[in-house]
Amino acid sequence: MTDSAPSDVRYLAVFADGPLEGTTETRVLVDGQHDETISTMSAVEGKESLFQYRAGAVSEVAGEQRVTYTFVPDGSDDVLGEGDDESLEL
Repeated sequence: MTDSAPSDVRYLAVFADGPLEGTTETRVLVDGQHDETISTMSAVEGKESLFQYRAGAVSEVAGEQRVTYTFVPDGSDDVLGEGDDESLEL
């Protein structure tokens, strides 16, 4: 009996801009396809925020699929900059 598990079930997500710029994440292909959008939660300045990214360029490097994701500001939480006030903070 041999192990017939496919070896091409993963891909590398590369975040090109936005709060996650320069980071990567290994993800699982679903039915051989990468995610068209990724929603991820991250802490920025100590506050958890939800960020949305959209798939762009797809390439292959050393036999591994790489997908570049770009930030979608309209689908993401606002991140307050230093000195900004929160409207509900008392």
